Amino acid sequence: MIRLHPDCLIIKMSSGEQFPCPAEVITVELIGEAASWMSDEVVQNVAAAVLHYFRDEKGRDVVSVAEFSEVLEDVLQGFGYSVGELGTATKKKSKPAASLPCVRNSDINEMIPDAEGELELTLYKRLRCEMDQLLKESPDELRLSGLRGCVKRVLHAQRWSRKCQTLNDQIVEYLRECLDAHSVSNCSLVVTG
Repeated sequence: MIRLHPDCLIIKMSSGEQFPCPAEVITVELIGEAASWMSDEVVQNVAAAVLHYFRDEKGRDVVSVAEFSEVLEDVLQGFGYSVGELGTATKKKSKPAASLPCVRNSDINEMIPDAEGELELTLYKRLRCEMDQLLKESPDELRLSGLRGCVKRVLHAQRWSRKCQTLNDQIVEYLRECLDAHSVSNCSLVVTG
């Protein structure tokens, strides 16, 4: 028997036909045009969540389009998207499943000005001020990039080390605390390197 690729499920159509399909491909097909509104990272994470649910939690490789669609709606709602009725893989034109969220993007490196020797002292104060500014508009999603570069810059590190990882984790925890301190409901925080 041929082994199924780890990113694939066997999709069972209403006609009874079955075929292997990557979870990300069927996710994009079911979401339709709304997939273009989401970042590639969000689409990948949504597909991975659905795949994980069926494979790891349910122990299933064969899934009907209706079952996949139902779980996909739940996952999208978990990611903070309002979900309308999803189309099926047999429909070519489907309504977008997710409404366009209010997304704020920022680079952590740009939040922290160059201050020789004082970066560690001003880091958290600057992060708090910038988070306050970003959260004023009550975004649905806050995407912060450049964390890895910021950590290396603050520590004057050439290579990633345990000390870098520790500071990385502390900054992420601090950003979560800043988010929790605001009365912004349903705001997702995405922090990338």
